[in-house]
Amino acid sequence: MNLKTLAVATLLLGATVLPLTALAQQGGGGQQRGGGGFGQRGGMGQMQNSKANLVARSDVRKDIKTTAEQNTKLDALQKEYREKLQAAFQNMGGGQRNGGGGGNGGGERPDMTEIQKQMTEMNKTYEENVLKVLDEGQSKRLGQIALQMQGNRALMDSKLQTELKFTVDQKRKMDDLQASMDAANQAIFQRVQNGEIERTEVQPLMAENTKILDAELAKVLTADQTKAFEAMKGDKFTRDPKVDEEMRNQMGGRRGGGGGGGN
Repeated sequence: MNLKTLAVATLLLGATVLPLTALAQQGGGGQQRGGGGFGQRGGMGQMQNSKANLVARSDVRKDIKTTAEQNTKLDALQKEYREKLQAAFQNMGGGQRNGGGGGNGGGERPDMTEIQKQMTEMNKTYEENVLKVLDEGQSKRLGQIALQMQGNRALMDSKLQTELKFTVDQKRKMDDLQASMDAANQAIFQRVQNGEIERTEVQPLMAENTKILDAELAKVLTADQTKAFEAMKGDKFTRDPKVDEEMRNQMGGRRGGGGGGGN
């Protein structure tokens, strides 16, 4: 997989990738900002745990008690979204893997800022349509589940920061962590392109560094903010491991550019 394909696939799937020491070294503030637009506040890093994508999970639907009629409507919206996502992926060059030829598929490297803009708008529309299907109570509970699934990464969202009454200094610290994440994403892509790591090594790096990121984000909060943030999450949501596996399989099919069907 070349750099172009990996970068596009990661954006589509909402992956957050960080070098193991990027955040532990507390060097985020000196990192280059805005490089490629990876993971801006509430952006690609949150896609798979957005309200719209979470409601595709059967365990989430069970928790918020969707009706058969609602499920039919949600399934239709999900199918429409997947088709648009697949079309976008192919237009960005992800479908060129099967079209013959190596290297970058003969095209220019995609504009990641434009890609993020398109994906953000697509997900915004999808989420708005999903929430129209749910009643007020279901929407509120879905929001609580989303916070639980996102974990401390939800703290990078500007709306949540306003609710928690972040100070200017706290927002700056979040910006520094965000900048570190952006630069780290690009570093991972470069390492794959240079042949330093294999594609199979990306997922373990993601899992380990998500823990590092979550730990650094938690340090920004005061005790009162931590208490308020926990209260926003509501009753504990118990995720079904079988559903996790289903979502991973769906993501794998999408990554391969095939027709397949989400902490």
